[in-house]
Amino acid sequence: MRRARMLCSVTVMCSALVLTSGAQKGRMQPGEAQVNPQNQEQAKVPVRQLFEEMFSQGRYEVQGQVFAANCPVHFGNRSLGLQEAVAEGKGLRSAAPDLVMSINQMSVNGNMVTVSWTARGTHTHPGAGFKPTNRRFTMQGRSQFKVVNGKIVEAFNEEYRPELFRQLGVSKGQAFMFYAGEEALSILSPAIPDRLWNLL
Repeated sequence: MRRARMLCSVTVMCSALVLTSGAQKGRMQPGEAQVNPQNQEQAKVPVRQLFEEMFSQGRYEVQGQVFAANCPVHFGNRSLGLQEAVAEGKGLRSAAPDLVMSINQMSVNGNMVTVSWTARGTHTHPGAGFKPTNRRFTMQGRSQFKVVNGKIVEAFNEEYRPELFRQLGVSKGQAFMFYAGEEALSILSPAIPDRLWNLL
């Protein structure tokens, strides 16, 4: 009888532990955000527009739909204003008009959208002070975008230029001159109006 009671007590305790454990697993932990699948899909929209329309088709008129007005854009240790970053993108597209940037994989975590991508193009026109090399390039990278209210409010990219220069056969001396010119321009950038950035 005593053994039966003991067995019954152990069974009840084990059941309570299992139920408590299951309830804790189902319950959200502090700081854990509930992810709505619909919100995830909405967060992807401006990022897809960036890659498919702006980068790959050169449709820069959708910039206002894709980015918040004062969106900072980071490339490794470099941080640019939106106009500077767009001007850099336009410069790359003008140097390689066949540029296509494909999304390999996209994931969403809260308001952060992470993309692994591949860029392909041919350097057939002058760009960034370099004569056309007629070389093809293929680069892979990863970018993260913070999306709020359907627009990108901050972008984080890996620095792509050393690999691009390597594939185009840009010498170390040419690369040094390019970076020196860029540094001088960045010092002057606060005084350069947005319209002039677009021309540059």
